[in-house]
Amino acid sequence: MTKILVADDEESIRNLMRMTLELDGYQVLMARDGSEAVEVFQKEAPELVLLDVKMPGLNGIEVLSRIRAKDPDCEVIMITGHGDMDMAVECLRKEASNFLTKPISEELLSLSLKRSLERLSLKKKLKRYTRNLETLVREANVELERAYQFRENIIENSPDAIVCIRKGGEITIFNSAAEKLLGYKKSEVIGKMHITQVYLPSEAKKIMKDLRSNEFGGPGILQKREMTLLDKEGNHIPVYISASILYEQGREAGSMGVFTDLREKKRLEKQLLRSEKLSSLGQLAAGIAHEINQPLTGVLTFSHLLLQKVQDDEESRKDLEVIVRETTRIRGIVQGILDFARESPVQKTQQHVEDIVDSTLEILVGQHKFFGIELVKEYDAESPEVVFDANLMEQVFMNIILNALDSMAGSGTLTVRTRRTTEAVEVDFTDTGKGMPEDIVEKIFDPFFTTKDSSEGMGMGLGLAISYGIVKNHNGDIVVNTRQGKGTTFTVRLPLPGKTN
Repeated sequence: MTKILVADDEESIRNLMRMTLELDGYQVLMARDGSEAVEVFQKEAPELVLLDVKMPGLNGIEVLSRIRAKDPDCEVIMITGHGDMDMAVECLRKEASNFLTKPISEELLSLSLKRSLERLSLKKKLKRYTRNLETLVREANVELERAYQFRENIIENSPDAIVCIRKGGEITIFNSAAEKLLGYKKSEVIGKMHITQVYLPSEAKKIMKDLRSNEFGGPGILQKREMTLLDKEGNHIPVYISASILYEQGREAGSMGVFTDLREKKRLEKQLLRSEKLSSLGQLAAGIAHEINQPLTGVLTFSHLLLQKVQDDEESRKDLEVIVRETTRIRGIVQGILDFARESPVQKTQQHVEDIVDSTLEILVGQHKFFGIELVKEYDAESPEVVFDANLMEQVFMNIILNALDSMAGSGTLTVRTRRTTEAVEVDFTDTGKGMPEDIVEKIFDPFFTTKDSSEGMGMGLGLAISYGIVKNHNGDIVVNTRQGKGTTFTVRLPLPGKTN
């Protein structure tokens, strides 16, 4: 039953309305003045109010304001005994539902109440629809947030670097793999950097041109191909790129690139190529060395005999001394070839790598090459024992240290550092020398490659090749990191017992 409040200071009008309204099926509440009307409204919360404008105490307009403050949807019909237009306007301005002038016929009152009930019904439906719509919007927002988080998780956890840009080139997405690949933090990049800052000159324009062509996967698509990026330090990073244009409402809005780091792949390819080359050269070198060794020994022996017979002939003696010196040098080269092609089994024992580093340094520290060089040792106190041939590993360390000393040329710092990883013990030899260009780094483990003057006995290019082979024969690895003018670090990795590097 619908509640209706009748507020009028005339008792006869209240009673008349009560009889009429109760016959129409309303539950009627009564109030003699404005204050009582407010009190009854607050207590009973009627849906309809018939409110006399002029009452003692609070007048009808003041009561209307208080009702609206508590319930904006309540239907309030204002009633007055004087048809004052200004009063009607004021009541409607205060959001009265209707304005009636006494005397009020039953038909007019019934019609006015009917319209108020219709408005109440519409308001309730609107509220219900609004609640349902708000629920749908909340659910849609939850689904959108889930989809957004799912997309973000895919992007953020991708092993490949993902970079998105606006049409103008401003970077908008830069995932964790991109941070790792290029060395930038998201905060340094998003909204602050242009994509051309990580590309080689003219590369960005070429990629966008290819994206819009039909030749590389279709318009808007660039299938996987190799290219080079620039990291924060200016290093060249080989990658595969796959890219696509991003559209918004059918219009080009930007593009997305997915970059796969190729450094490890290329390192393994070089390592495999080097191993195959070393194996082939080793077999060839061993055969050649054996063939050379016998006639070489004969030449050296007879040269010594002739040298003893021509001591008085200075010209002949000098010629023979040159023959002996050069033949001896050739024999050293042959011995190096035999060492490089070594097939004898290694004598491996379990020991601390730091002990061999120290014994190698003891041999070298007193030599003139060490004068002016500061030696720094940073050993891992918890470094475990590993399995290796002490003599061969000493040869490896000596070759690396001698190269470092040559690079520093009597001035600089040699830092030897050991550490344990999950799979291996690593030894770093870091010098502050002149470093090496990339084209040299690619060849330093190749047999017979050297930057030294071999004619003056400075090397024949087998030291690092032999070292590489020794470490590989221990299931380990040897890598080099260098920058011109910044120095070089050689890292020797020897696997922990039971591990394969």
